[in-house]
Amino acid sequence: MAAYGLLTMYNLTASIGVSQGSDPPGTWTYAELAEGFDNIAEALNEVVQQYFFLSDKGFAKNHVTGMAPAFTLTGRRVVGDQAQDYIFSKKYGLDTDRQSSFQLKYTDAQSEEVTITCDCTFCNIQEWSGASTDDSAISVEIRFDGKPTITPAA
Repeated sequence: MAAYGLLTMYNLTASIGVSQGSDPPGTWTYAELAEGFDNIAEALNEVVQQYFFLSDKGFAKNHVTGMAPAFTLTGRRVVGDQAQDYIFSKKYGLDTDRQSSFQLKYTDAQSEEVTITCDCTFCNIQEWSGASTDDSAISVEIRFDGKPTITPAA
């Protein structure tokens, strides 16, 4: 249960697919996105159609017709962390070399565990940033490829 009804970000568990197995084919092995990451932001990137019908006297009705969800993670580079090493090994790759699977687990307002899983693509990978005396600031966008599977706890 969240204290005072507030949701803390450290109750999220984000993971990235680092390898695909063959039993069954395409099954991902995940590594947790935790070490070094201190910020995660969600963007639904919705497509919204607005309709201004005569009957609404100049005010719009909104219709969400699509979306391209993405998560942006930022933090500090930790060499040797499996998830970070995998992501940054893909930095100069193109097309399918940037594809993986993303998984996010959290506890909802009814104290049920929810898991969101979706194929994804790594975008805007930044491995080095900052002053010479700072630890390297990093960021990566994890963009969904298609519709996610959302599984509430059974």
